[in-house]
Amino acid sequence: MEKKFGKGLIGLVAFLAAVLCMGSLAYAADYDDKDFSLRFPAALSRFSSYADVAATGGASAGSKWQSSSNPAALAWQSLTGTYRVSLNPQYSAIMFKEGTNLHVITGSVTKELEKYGTLQFAYAKARSNGDDTKQGIGFHYDMNYVQLQYGKRFSEDFALGAGFNYSSSEVDNKYGVLRLANSTSDTYGVRIGGLYRIAGNLLGGLVVDYSSSPSSTKYYDTTGLFGPVYIQVNDTTKQFTLRVGPSYEYMKDSTVSLDYQYGLFKNDTGNMEAHRVYAGIDHRIVDALFIRGGIAFDRNGFTGWTCGLGIYPTKQISIDLGYQYNMYPELESEFGRSHALVISLGVSF
Repeated sequence: MEKKFGKGLIGLVAFLAAVLCMGSLAYAADYDDKDFSLRFPAALSRFSSYADVAATGGASAGSKWQSSSNPAALAWQSLTGTYRVSLNPQYSAIMFKEGTNLHVITGSVTKELEKYGTLQFAYAKARSNGDDTKQGIGFHYDMNYVQLQYGKRFSEDFALGAGFNYSSSEVDNKYGVLRLANSTSDTYGVRIGGLYRIAGNLLGGLVVDYSSSPSSTKYYDTTGLFGPVYIQVNDTTKQFTLRVGPSYEYMKDSTVSLDYQYGLFKNDTGNMEAHRVYAGIDHRIVDALFIRGGIAFDRNGFTGWTCGLGIYPTKQISIDLGYQYNMYPELESEFGRSHALVISLGVSF
C-alpha cells in the first residue's frame, strides 16, 4: 500500500508540473472584490521563510524537516552537533512587477531538550521599499514578528507541536508627499500541529493556525481645508488556516509532498476564503546536493512555480536557495506579479 501510494503521489506531482509547463487553462479570476485588508494577510499566509520549503511549492505539512510549517516536525529528528543547537538565519526578497519590493530578514534558534522535546525561538523583520502601486499610491510597510514553538515526539510514529506568535505592523499610504492613510495593527496567533507515520516512509501532517489582529486606520484630509484632520477606523481581522498533507520518502532523504490549505479571513469589510494546493519534490543527488521544484495553485485559477538547491558541505552546515514566481496573486491588482528569492543558512553545534 505504501509503495502504491508513494508512486501515486509522485505521479500526481509530475502531472501538476506538466500542467504548469503547458500553462494554466483555467481563467484566473482576480481578487478585486475583496478589500486589501483581507487580501494582504491572505497573501502572507503563503509565505515560507525557509528556502527548502519555498523551493518545493510551500508543501510542508507532512515534512520531517524542522523547516516545516508543522511545529511537530521540530522533534521528529534529532539535531546534529554536540550541544544539539541549530542557528538558522534567512533572507527573502519579494519583488513585484510594479516596483514594490518586500525584504524579510528572519532568524531562528532551535534547541533539542532530549526527552523533553525541542524548543524554537524565531524573529522576523519585514520592510517594503515604499514604491508606488499601480494606482500611483506609495506603499510603506514595516513589520516585526516573534514566534515561540515547541514540539515533542511521543513515539516512533507520532509527534505534536504548538506555538505562539506576535507581530506589530504599520502601513503608510502616500501620494507624493501627502499622507493618505496610516494603519497600525498587533497580531496574536497560535499554531498547533501533528505529524504521524501512516506507513513506513509515508508521513501525514496537520497544521491549524488562528490569529486575531486589532487594527487602527487613520484616513487623512488631503485638501488642507481643515488642517491636519483625519478619520479613525478601528477593526479586527481574524484569520483561520488549516493545512493538511502527506509526504513520501521514495529514497534516502528524497521526498514528494502534497498540501491542501484552507484559509478564512474576516473583518468588518467582509470575509475571504482561500483554497490552495501545494506540491513539490525534494531530490537528493548526493549527500551534499539537493535539487527542488514545486507548484502552487488556488481555486481562482492562479498558478505559481518554484525551484531551488540545497548545498550541505558538512552535516553541521546547510545552504538552501529558493526561487518563487507568482506566489502572491492576491496582491496583483496593486503590485503586479511577483518574483521571490529566498536564502537560508543553517549551522548546528
